[in-house]
Amino acid sequence: MVKLILYNNNEKDIALKLIKEFWLCHNQWEQTDCEVLEDLRNWTTDKHKFYFIIYDDKKVGFIHLGSRGCEIDWLEDIFVLPEYQGKGIGNQAIYLIEKIVKEYSDSLYIEAAIRLYRKLGYDCLNTITIRKDFPKYEYDIINREKIYNLDFEIRKKQNKM
Repeated sequence: MVKLILYNNNEKDIALKLIKEFWLCHNQWEQTDCEVLEDLRNWTTDKHKFYFIIYDDKKVGFIHLGSRGCEIDWLEDIFVLPEYQGKGIGNQAIYLIEKIVKEYSDSLYIEAAIRLYRKLGYDCLNTITIRKDFPKYEYDIINREKIYNLDFEIRKKQNKM
């Protein structure tokens, strides 16, 4: 069973270890202790939330949420230790974070790494942000798009008169 626990300062050592492992796994970058500490400070300020992912009573990863102006509703980072990947832990953690964010925000946003930014050649489309709208809110579909043979809707909130 997967659980999420909000970070507190008593768990600093495990958070630092997980952040260091995150950068090593994702970018083959070994951060200095100062860099890891700076990430933890930034990811636990007022405009951020840092949750541990708990699996079998072990801290096996984290979710970092951030605010880009309004609510803390951007999934900035998710990480599960390599030895725990492939077990559905990340999927369950996202489901749990959706339940948390639903309590105070209309949507959860992520930036999509479409086929790893088109194999790092990018090629101009600019930013693609995808979001999950929560059912209690009403949206009008104003367009439909297909990207990599996946269907997406472009929505806006319904005007209440």
